[in-house]
Amino acid sequence: MKYKTLSVVGLTIAMSFSASSAFAEKTLNAEEAKALFTGKTFDGFNEIKGKSYQVYSDANGTMIHKNQKRTKEFTWSIDSEGRHCAHLKNMRCGKIISMGDGVYHKMRDGEHINTLKNFRDGNQLD
Repeated sequence: MKYKTLSVVGLTIAMSFSASSAFAEKTLNAEEAKALFTGKTFDGFNEIKGKSYQVYSDANGTMIHKNQKRTKEFTWSIDSEGRHCAHLKNMRCGKIISMGDGVYHKMRDGEHINTLKNFRDGNQLD
């Protein structure tokens, strides 16, 4: 009886680890990243500056970035490695990692720089 209890506990622990690994982070490839951003509005949070913003990424490569202070237009692209690139004064690229539940982290040089979520079709900027 003692061994059955231990094996059930062990099995329960093993199943919980395998379930959590099913929701592990996933880096998007170029095709997945392009599909995520193209023709979509999303909410972002700049982790470095601590500021929220909204973006619309048009299929034509333009990106409208809106925060509390201003609205700016830039261009964007996805490179062959699947990194999302914003063409500002210089090009800033970062890989996109799915965190599950529609939340994505943009990473540059191993640093989490932006949290992206609430992706929706079309230009829905407020």
